[in-house]
Amino acid sequence: MIQTKSSIKTQQFSNVMPIWKFCILYVITYGFYAYAWGHKQWKFLKDRENLNINCWLRSILFPFFMYGLYKKVFVVAEREGYRKKSSAFWGTVFYWSFGVVLLFSHNDLIGILSFLPLLPLLNAANYYWEQEQSHLPINTSFTIREVLWILFGIFSWIGYLVYFSGA
Repeated sequence: MIQTKSSIKTQQFSNVMPIWKFCILYVITYGFYAYAWGHKQWKFLKDRENLNINCWLRSILFPFFMYGLYKKVFVVAEREGYRKKSSAFWGTVFYWSFGVVLLFSHNDLIGILSFLPLLPLLNAANYYWEQEQSHLPINTSFTIREVLWILFGIFSWIGYLVYFSGA
């Protein structure tokens, strides 16, 4: 297949996601950003490992496919030399425990901390991208898509506060 200059997309920045940026997006969107981030991870795995999967379905059902994502991301990172071990089972249990506590608790803000079990997964993915794209700089500013997620989160929080303030 012949590629023209216009069809070749040059990448400006590394795919490394700074932890602070992930945490901000996760907290501001009250966890909804995990679905977009999960889709990106599954799409990468599908392309790299030639998997026959539906990335959209796996991202929509993110909590149910989190164990598999943990396993696959760590395998890919370990091939590049990643040495930190993290249990996919306990990471998934930890993530789900936040959901159970949130379900039976009157403190909805506990859900904000549910990003904690995703940090080992993010670190492994970041390690992989640091090895593969060491020549590219890390984007420390927000992209247009991330700004849209932030706006979605701000409007969601405003709606949440208005609803519970009784206004």
